[in-house]
Amino acid sequence: MYRLFNTHLIRKEIALPDVWDLRVPGKDELKIPVPSCVETIPSLANYKGECVISTNKRFEGHCRLIFKGVGFNAEISVDGETLGTHYGAYGEFSFIIKNAEDKEHSIKVKCNNTYSEESTLHIPNDYYSYLGITRPAYIEKINEAYIKWIHITPYFKNGEWKLNAEICVENIEDFDGEYNLKLFITDSDSTVENFLSEISFPVQIKANSETRFNFTLNCPYIEEYKLNNPVMYFAHARLCDKQNKAFDDLIERFGFRETKVVGNKIFFGGEEIKIKGFNRHEDLADFGSSIPLAAMHRDIMLIKDSGANTVRTCHYPNDERFLDLCDEYGILVWEEGHARAINEERMRHKNFLPQSRLSITEMITNHFNHPSIFVWGLLNECVSFNEFGRSCYKELIDLIRSLDPHRPVTFASCHLKRDICLDLVDIVSYNMYPKWYEDEPCYDYVDDCIKYVKTHGGENKPFIVSEIGAGAIYGYRTNTNCIWSEEFQAEALEEQLTACFNHKDVNGVLIWQFADCRVDNTVDWSMRRPKTQNNKGIFDSYRRDKLAYKVVKDIFTK
Repeated sequence: MYRLFNTHLIRKEIALPDVWDLRVPGKDELKIPVPSCVETIPSLANYKGECVISTNKRFEGHCRLIFKGVGFNAEISVDGETLGTHYGAYGEFSFIIKNAEDKEHSIKVKCNNTYSEESTLHIPNDYYSYLGITRPAYIEKINEAYIKWIHITPYFKNGEWKLNAEICVENIEDFDGEYNLKLFITDSDSTVENFLSEISFPVQIKANSETRFNFTLNCPYIEEYKLNNPVMYFAHARLCDKQNKAFDDLIERFGFRETKVVGNKIFFGGEEIKIKGFNRHEDLADFGSSIPLAAMHRDIMLIKDSGANTVRTCHYPNDERFLDLCDEYGILVWEEGHARAINEERMRHKNFLPQSRLSITEMITNHFNHPSIFVWGLLNECVSFNEFGRSCYKELIDLIRSLDPHRPVTFASCHLKRDICLDLVDIVSYNMYPKWYEDEPCYDYVDDCIKYVKTHGGENKPFIVSEIGAGAIYGYRTNTNCIWSEEFQAEALEEQLTACFNHKDVNGVLIWQFADCRVDNTVDWSMRRPKTQNNKGIFDSYRRDKLAYKVVKDIFTK
């Protein structure tokens, strides 16, 4: 399953095999499920290096080979011919195969999770970067032209809901094409018979190029998307030939809602929101970052049970199926481009901005329509305290706003009394750890940070505590309430959350973190992370709850 709803009624999808061949230098030939992480194989649990994952599949004609995520660098080839490469484990990418012969074809994915000077985002870090085809992969059968993407932007004007639709169509042939493009808005992903609104018009697309079309539709008699009533609709786009026969289509799901920042308040679906949530890494014991759908759903159930209403996808774009679940359960999402604590030397590297632009562009292009995403984030804890760093933040924030001018933008800073980029964003966010890294009363620490923010570019803006928490090793309980004990974590979180929610200028809190996650097995990280894990989760890596879970639930559900 690639999404939680039908994305095509006309275009055919071709499933790839569930189990592929795996070749690792110096190892016997192995088998591996796709998707999955190479590290789930016991003999490769700590493997850093290159591997080749391959399979065979029969297909013919024009096809599109799609990968939802490959960690970390990927080179894709079909029948020995390289189609291209891709950087980054957290972005969807695809390649066009033209005029394929009707036969069984060899597909090979060469991937590598080693660190290099040419990689500025993939570095030893406080989370683990897994190897392999970690998200779904499949083939689409396409014609000479196909609908590449649809972006739907709902807005409320003059007492009525409207939407702006942007549709991108690509012509892969060597000659110009003339088509009819249709868009239907419906309440079902399986039919266009009972449409709520429609538009149809002729389009021309030049050879070997893509063209974007913009138009507006009125949408009366719809239900607004609310967190407690997450009603969604479907945009069916169809591409027709000159005889008006449809030969390609794409379906996207969306909700009628807007996110607005008004002064120091955040409004979603017309209601002021108070953020109560978690930072969540894609990491699960026994599965790594390739989390099965059932386990994603289990996480959603635990998040809902805690009384939380928000998830931050630290520190990279997430599997789209998890976003689909957030849409369906009315959970707000802060999604951010890939980056964590990149220092100035790496930010000055020639690849930093191109690699960051790629991550952000893939994220927004592919995840634009998710109604649960209320804010875009970027560059967690990077260099936002000098003029060079500010130039990088500004360029990438401008990029986000060019791709989606309708959602607010934020970044999580940790530079107390040093940050000079707060004026660039719509929402100010700070990571802080009183009672853990800082020996200062929680309320005083929060208040001190907000006083700085108000006089350094963040005045009259919403303020979110984007990370706060303390570590605990699951099962370690002691009446001494010492560090790393479950008792200490529960006590710290109670004081931290109480301080944050008692401050009139705090718009919400995101706990670090939802569940323990693996960190890199390097001296820099493993020597300060017991069990080679970031242990600040209120669940352990198997989703067993710690004492802090009840504390959090009691506060979130007040």
